[in-house]
Amino acid sequence: MPMVCPHCGKISDEASPRFCSGCGTRMDGKAPAGYPVYGGYSVPVPAREQKSTLIAGACSTLLPGLGQVYNGQTAKGFALFIATCVGLVILLIPGLIVWLYAMYDAHKTAGKMNTGEIPFCEMRMLHVVLFVVFAIAVVVIGLVLIYVMVVEPMMSQFSSLDTGNFNQLLNTGGAF
Repeated sequence: MPMVCPHCGKISDEASPRFCSGCGTRMDGKAPAGYPVYGGYSVPVPAREQKSTLIAGACSTLLPGLGQVYNGQTAKGFALFIATCVGLVILLIPGLIVWLYAMYDAHKTAGKMNTGEIPFCEMRMLHVVLFVVFAIAVVVIGLVLIYVMVVEPMMSQFSSLDTGNFNQLLNTGGAF
């Protein structure tokens, strides 16, 4: 006696088929292992998303804290970026140490999320964009402050030098 597929309704040509020739579901209505049943139909379990440890590490290499934002740990990313900036301003070495830690942490955290040791966190593109905009603003403001506080005073010191002898040297063709 031909059977009717409980999923798509196709009538089978075989007497007792295990799977539907039209949609591939089991004809007995049971779900195979790894396939939960929703509304009487078996649905494949979607593959679990994976974080790339390479991308996480590379993001933190380019911009400290960006790897953490990629891993879905936005607050941690902002904290590491600010700590790196403060460390670079106060002394170079502490900033570099925090930056290296950010790279290491982003790589390890992505790996731990993939193995299930820590809960998987979704990356939000809005957080990435906001982080990059914030980082660019901080860098630009820092460069402007360095120019105003260091470069400009140095240039004013050079401009106050007596240039009379230099102008005279140019007018006489190098002869004193």
